[in-house]
Amino acid sequence: MARALYLLTGVLTGVPVVWALSWAVWGAGVSVTEYVSLFGSTLLLVAALSSTRRMAARLALGGTVAIWSFYLPAVLAVVGAWLGDQELTLTVLLWAPSGSPLVIVQPSPQMRLSAEAVQRIKDTGITGTGSVYVANGRYGSGRKSSVILIMQGPVRQPIRLRQPDATGIIYLQEREHWSMFPSNARTLKRTIDISPPLVDHNPNSVMVMVELSTGASQGFGVSWPREELRNRGR
Repeated sequence: MARALYLLTGVLTGVPVVWALSWAVWGAGVSVTEYVSLFGSTLLLVAALSSTRRMAARLALGGTVAIWSFYLPAVLAVVGAWLGDQELTLTVLLWAPSGSPLVIVQPSPQMRLSAEAVQRIKDTGITGTGSVYVANGRYGSGRKSSVILIMQGPVRQPIRLRQPDATGIIYLQEREHWSMFPSNARTLKRTIDISPPLVDHNPNSVMVMVELSTGASQGFGVSWPREELRNRGR
């Protein structure tokens, strides 16, 4: 029975590592722990074929330790991502400042903001027109947090804005300067990245990418009509 368990464990733990290592052909990175883990799976296969129970047990113990050198950090990373996840609600307004009282343009029922969000925007003290570009996009799951980006126009350099820690934040762009409301809000190390377009792409646009708890990113593009930017003097 033990030998069958060694054989099954060796196969089940070795196949995913071999699959991961195969991606190196396409340029994917590899780690020493992957090779150590594969060696551990091989030891389990050898243990299944060992002629003595004592030797099989020793080989299996060594193989198990080697396997966990790869799988334990992976398991901890998954658990950490799950525990640190939150549901981030992201809204983007395109802002045209002026001396007139603030008007928030909400083009459709699907682009409407809550009364609380509207009040938070007004509390920043801005004037002019804010047009809702993206409303209530959601990323992740768990604790609730929110970010409202009030943007004047495309950025020239990449911008990294820290995500809130289970609270609400407004980021206000005033040309090259960004302000956070409230200024003492709790934040995470994870960020919302705003970057200029790639070469030969629309110069009147930016990419907004939300970093997830897994380390991956999701996002979308934001673009301004050329005439609108000319009227703002950019």
